[in-house]
Amino acid sequence: MPAVRLDGIRAGDIVRCSVKGRVFHAVVRGEDLPRGLQVHPIERGISYRHVGAHDVVEHWARRGRPRAEGSRDVHPEQRSLEDLWDR
Repeated sequence: MPAVRLDGIRAGDIVRCSVKGRVFHAVVRGEDLPRGLQVHPIERGISYRHVGAHDVVEHWARRGRPRAEGSRDVHPEQRSLEDLWDR
C-alpha cells in the first residue's frame, strides 16, 4: 500500500492506519514532527498514539462549510411556528 502524504491531514480528521498488520481507525490529534501524527484510536484495545506516514492507509477530512458568526440557515421569508400556535 502506498503511503499517504501528511500535508493535507489536520487535527480532527479521521485516518485508517495499519501498524504492524493491525488495522484501525483514529482521530488525528495533531502533528508529531518529524515522525508523523498524534492520533487517538476509535476502536477499543488499540494502544498506538503515534503513526508515521507509511502507517496511514486512508484519510477522511473533517471539513465543513464555513459559517459567519450569528448567521442562521433560515430563509428570511420563512414563517416561524409561533404564528401557527396562536391560531
